[in-house]
Order: sequence, then structure tokens, then C-alpha cells
Amino acid sequence: MTAEKKPANITFTIDGRSFTVGDKHQPASALLGLAGLPALGYDLAEVRGHGDVHTFKDDQQVVIKTGDEFVTVRQSAQVA
Repeated sequence: MTAEKKPANITFTIDGRSFTVGDKHQPASALLGLAGLPALGYDLAEVRGHGDVHTFKDDQQVVIKTGDEFVTVRQSAQVA
């Protein structure tokens, strides 16, 4: 009898807050939702080494690894 392998939990941060998911494949919009933000009006960006940032489209699949760091970026703001 073969035991099914349970997916490992993956812990990462969005805007400095820690989150954990069981599936490493997530749409960017779902990760924004975890952070409590609507996909409409915000983008998700991954902070990579040396300050490099990669921005994801809302429907783009993100492959998450433990320790990844993401930030949210407001798409536009009205100026007074």
C-alpha cells in the first residue's frame, strides 16, 4: 500500500506579512486576495536578489517557494 504524499506548506511574505499555502501554483489575483486587496487596482510583484522586482499580471500563475517575498503595487492613484 502506497501512502499519498501530502503537499508541503509553503510560507512566504506579501508586504512583510507571512502567509502559508499548500499549493505552490497560485494565480497572482489569489495572492492579492490573501493580502486583502482586490486584483482590480493592485499588482503583485516579487522582490528578487539585488532589488530586482518582477510584476505579475492578475491571471498569471505564480510559482511560490518558501521564503519568497512579494509586495503589492497600487496601479494608479488620484492626485488632489
